[in-house]
This record gives sequence, structure tokens and C-alpha cells, in this order.
Amino acid sequence: MNFDEIFKNIIPNQEETVRRFSGNLALLEKFVRKFPTDENWLKLKATANDDDWAQMEMTAHTLKGYAGNMGFAKLYDACCEIVKAIREKDFAKAKEVLPKAVEAGIEIENFVAQLA
Repeated sequence: MNFDEIFKNIIPNQEETVRRFSGNLALLEKFVRKFPTDENWLKLKATANDDDWAQMEMTAHTLKGYAGNMGFAKLYDACCEIVKAIREKDFAKAKEVLPKAVEAGIEIENFVAQLA
């Protein structure tokens, strides 16, 4: 699978995302390829079952910004919900949404793994 095929699957608003990278698809691809090793993604995945809400809020908030800039809409939306729930002290809601964030990130990892 090539980058164009993967790009269409994981970044729904392609035009906006490419614009954020000044039209430089090679640069965008470089950052997409780095996602599986992003430290905040790894933290979120590793601590998804923990109850350290302060750390989870910080991790999800940082990952939300990263996902938003990259155009990873599913991951961005899930991180937004997590941050909102934690800030509202609705930890049950945060625990409910965390698997959605992990699933969205794993989907991105799987697509990146298919890159030729």
C-alpha cells in the first residue's frame, strides 16, 4: 500500500492537512510515519487503564494537538472527549472514551505499518 492510499484512509480532511504542511506531502508523510513512536501516543496506550487522571489529561491534551495538526480526526475527537471528561471530573466517561482513542491510534499504526 502506498502513502496516497493510506492518506485517504486516515486523514479525512486531506486538503486542510496538506495546507498545514505548506503543500509538502513528503514532510506530511515523514510525520505520519513517526506516529507509532510518538511519546504521547505510547503513554496514552500504556496508561489507558490507569487512574492517574492528571497525567492522562496532559497526555490526551498533547496528543489532541498532535492529532489535530496531522488531520487524524478520530483520534482528535476521542482525545477532545477525554480531556473534557477529565476536566469535568467525569472519570467514568473518560474511561468509556479511552478505548476509542486507543482504537483510533492503533488504526493509524496499522496503516503506517502497511506503507511500502
